[in-house]
Amino acid sequence: MNLIETLKKDVETHPVLKSQWLLERNISMSFNDLILWLSQEYFVSIGFVDWFLLVAAKTRDQNAKIVLVENIWGELGEGKIADTHVSILIDFLKKLNFDFSKHTILPETKTYLEKMETIIAKGFFYGLGALGPANEYLLKLEYSQISNAYQKLKSEMSLPEGKFFQVNLDADEGHSQRMFELIAETATSEESKNQVLTGNLLALVAREDFYKGLSRLDKEWLTKV
Repeated sequence: MNLIETLKKDVETHPVLKSQWLLERNISMSFNDLILWLSQEYFVSIGFVDWFLLVAAKTRDQNAKIVLVENIWGELGEGKIADTHVSILIDFLKKLNFDFSKHTILPETKTYLEKMETIIAKGFFYGLGALGPANEYLLKLEYSQISNAYQKLKSEMSLPEGKFFQVNLDADEGHSQRMFELIAETATSEESKNQVLTGNLLALVAREDFYKGLSRLDKEWLTKV
């Protein structure tokens, strides 16, 4: 099995995709579940652009910088503020009547963001592993689950079109492919390959914290019922 196949398998078989919160929402997702997930993913979307900038700054390889900056440019709506992924998410939350005055980050979401920065700080190839397979590729598999749950919920109540999900799914398809190509081109030594693999695994474990926060709120709610 080559490096790219191993990275994909590590993502596809990782427990994060089978977290209790995700599995339960595949069966049934409430409106409050949707708002909670989107409100926390908002903080991840902001951090996402910063992570790419940090990794791009860790290499002198101009071709690598181009690929990373192209991904950032896509996230930033190719210069159109209304089309940035964060703006699309904000617009989506507003249409769902989300109260931004009460918007707070969960401790576990904060821990996830901090862990991601720590992984990226280890070096360029750790960053590629954390951003390519463990983010772009993972999110395609993750968002598809949330998107499907949203469509079920939308059939039960009046909700806006899920443009946020479609934009991200469409973008992640191309972005993850370019990141895999970049990894294949640049990670040619055993050391660099191992660093990419390690960065991927560390970022996948970090993402579990995100769902631990959502599951914790589930348990707290159940104790109050």
